[in-house]
Amino acid sequence: MCAPGDPARVGEWRYAIAAPPYTNVEDISSAELRVRWSRALPGFTGTRDTIAALATQLGPGTIAPVDEGARPEVTAQQWAIVPADELVPNWKVVTVDGQHPLDKHAGALSVPLCSSTRGAIRNIDPDQLTTLVMTGTTALTRLTAKLIEDKGIDYPLRDVEPWLAAADLVHLSNEVSFVPSCKTGDGKPTREFCAKERYIRLLEKAHASIIELTGSHLHDFGHAWITHTVAMYEQRGWLWFGGGRSQIEATEPRTLEHHGNKLAFLGCNAPVTDWRALRRGPGVGGCDLPRMARQIAALRRAGFVPIVSVQHHEVYKHDPPEQLVHDLRTLAAAGAAFVMGSQAHVAHPWEVHRGAYVHYGPGNFLFDQTWHPVRDAAQDKLYIHRGALLTVGHLYTRIEEHGRPRVMDGRERGELLAALAGARRRLPRGVEPWAPPLDVAPSREHPDSVVLDGRLHSITVTTPRSIEPTRRYPLVIDLRGKEPPRDDAFVVVPAVAIARRKEAVQVIEELMTAKYPIDPNAVTRSR
Repeated sequence: MCAPGDPARVGEWRYAIAAPPYTNVEDISSAELRVRWSRALPGFTGTRDTIAALATQLGPGTIAPVDEGARPEVTAQQWAIVPADELVPNWKVVTVDGQHPLDKHAGALSVPLCSSTRGAIRNIDPDQLTTLVMTGTTALTRLTAKLIEDKGIDYPLRDVEPWLAAADLVHLSNEVSFVPSCKTGDGKPTREFCAKERYIRLLEKAHASIIELTGSHLHDFGHAWITHTVAMYEQRGWLWFGGGRSQIEATEPRTLEHHGNKLAFLGCNAPVTDWRALRRGPGVGGCDLPRMARQIAALRRAGFVPIVSVQHHEVYKHDPPEQLVHDLRTLAAAGAAFVMGSQAHVAHPWEVHRGAYVHYGPGNFLFDQTWHPVRDAAQDKLYIHRGALLTVGHLYTRIEEHGRPRVMDGRERGELLAALAGARRRLPRGVEPWAPPLDVAPSREHPDSVVLDGRLHSITVTTPRSIEPTRRYPLVIDLRGKEPPRDDAFVVVPAVAIARRKEAVQVIEELMTAKYPIDPNAVTRSR
């Protein structure tokens, strides 16, 4: 056996406990681990290699072995112990003595490795691990703003700040703009949402680094304040996505790299799209599912981990509407790693669809709704290692004092998980979770859309046969759909006839010159 302090130690092999996704056990003690290890029921399953490796730490056990290469069967009566690098989002990780197997420091389920040769040997490398918190609705307005005014900027974060601080990256879906003249929190009721500029200090203290801009209330005080708000995020070096200073900016993926993991964020607002209330200037991104599916597939091929969030239609029950389920599954099938419904004021269930973790809505995070069931939520924590999403954990919260989320106790968490598990069973039948993403093959034909009169108009962009990095290409805008594809030019054809042709040509040209290497002196406009 290799002792932990052995000078020949070169690393460790980490293992993890995998349980069913709605298990109401978050953590077990080392003593309970040894009891489960030595009993047949409730006990563990694992490969013979895993059993032999852990026997050096836990002694002989009563373990139901599975064949090498076979997928362990995880049930309420029989959990699995697997190498931590073989975790998949279908399983919930149960920690031991509060130590997650994917934390920076190895926990109880790790086997020290010694060798006379140099070089680290480990299946989980902390320097190649990214933890990302994805949270639900935040709106620093109304009674949440009054709580800030009465008790201070830090107060709403009192119980959850340690959880946020422990993550490498923190996402907040901030649904309101910062407005200098905002009077929220001054004791007067308001239906319009805004936040005082100094409230951005709360986002700073929440360790925010990624801001989602898909919220339906961002424009309540005028679209110009979206630009102002983006500038405040930009000054702090934060990444934002799903909205912006133009539709082009709002609908383009935003990317970052952390510990070698390439992450890409994409978002949109479904209600504003359906209401035909989109704008070409500052605003939220429109939901064009074919375009987003192509973007997701292209990002995955380029080695990115696609993370997608949709501000969808709200319901005040745990069961998500069928259209929400359909849309998020569509984006999951294209190859996203994680898909979330950021609209939810009520927590919705999660599932794995074609390998993608789909959470239909975590629920409120920093907001003033305190009645049942909107007060309860399940915030997400993603563990991404060497370019793969291995598992998703949750922080279960309940809102107190109109804006202070606190951690649920075991009974409260159990009640929420039971409700979410019931909603999960009532979802329309989906694809086998272990199935791979759909094969969205690269193509010269790109689905896209332009905004005209508040609505999306679908177009097909056919690219040149090959694109050289330093070359700019002619553009053909063919509103009649009569021009053949060209090997040396970009050709744009609307899916259906557009009545206002002059304006259509203008917005198509604007889109194409912003997104593609177009020669502005070689534009052909067919009207």
